[in-house]
Amino acid sequence: MAKDITTKSIAKDMDRFFNSFFAADRKIPSVNISETDTGYEIKAALAGYDEDSISLYVEDHVLHIKGEEKEEKKDNKERKYIVRERSVTSFERSFTLPEDADETKVEASFRKGILSVKVAKMAKEEPKKIEVKIN
Repeated sequence: MAKDITTKSIAKDMDRFFNSFFAADRKIPSVNISETDTGYEIKAALAGYDEDSISLYVEDHVLHIKGEEKEEKKDNKERKYIVRERSVTSFERSFTLPEDADETKVEASFRKGILSVKVAKMAKEEPKKIEVKIN
């Protein structure tokens, strides 16, 4: 049976390829994005980052998350590595907010290497009922 190839599946495969290709050069934190009746939540895995090395801002309805990992400095002597698999890196991720997201109501917390960003939804206006008299 032939596999059904769609534009959507090709785009997913290309995203997966480019993400894995560039992941070797830089660290891109993985995220989970969820929605509730009252808002949206983005959780980003930021192990190795300190709270003060993370910045978060909203500009033009786009949420930006930046981080810079600092190298550990325990002494002034030059360190000779035997194995070095971890590198000091920085990252930036951006997320376009949904139309109903209220960019003025964003809260963030950082605990145990997980950044949690909550964005409230705008209050929905109830439709107005207008009585029309028939002459």
